[in-house]
Amino acid sequence: MPQIRGIIFDMDGTLVDSRLDYDAIRREMGLSEGMPILEGLERVPDGSQRDRMLEVIRAHELRGADEAVPIEGVLEFLSHLEERGVSSAVLTRNSRESTSRTLTRLNHSFSQIVTREDALPKPDPAGVHLIARRWGFPPHEMIVIGDYLFDIQAGRRAGARGILFAPGLRPDYANEADFVLQHFRDAVDLIDRMACLDEPIAQ
Repeated sequence: MPQIRGIIFDMDGTLVDSRLDYDAIRREMGLSEGMPILEGLERVPDGSQRDRMLEVIRAHELRGADEAVPIEGVLEFLSHLEERGVSSAVLTRNSRESTSRTLTRLNHSFSQIVTREDALPKPDPAGVHLIARRWGFPPHEMIVIGDYLFDIQAGRRAGARGILFAPGLRPDYANEADFVLQHFRDAVDLIDRMACLDEPIAQ
């Protein structure tokens, strides 16, 4: 496998625990259970209802930003990547406003930050491609790490490998990821293993 030159991180649930209650957001927006929030919003035409739904999302995201705490082991892993010269980026479905506020709690500088205002949201691969262009190297030299199916799908569709961060029970879509990471203390060894492999191995 080519060298790993960059790692793209999801934000909520991967870098930080922002305690966002997605079911509560859906209820306040009037969306059906399990409906992805941004996709549900897209079904609503411009108007007062859409404006109200946007305000619901904004209020929850900003509250989550103010309550966000780093996931255990994340800061150490980010420092390790910086020491090794591996680029790091954030690709999130959140707004630029809430993302900026959230990331201040990490006290880490990411070379690229892409939000829903910058590219079509995951699982669309547009954000991965945008980061790859800005970095100047191809997606197959990058890894996407996230805690949800959309993260893995965005990476795979762009040609990057995917690591699913699943600290609890493995979800039923875990087999779509190249690897599953349960704790960031194991991330350095996992990245080293991936750099030595020609093909993904089953986890």
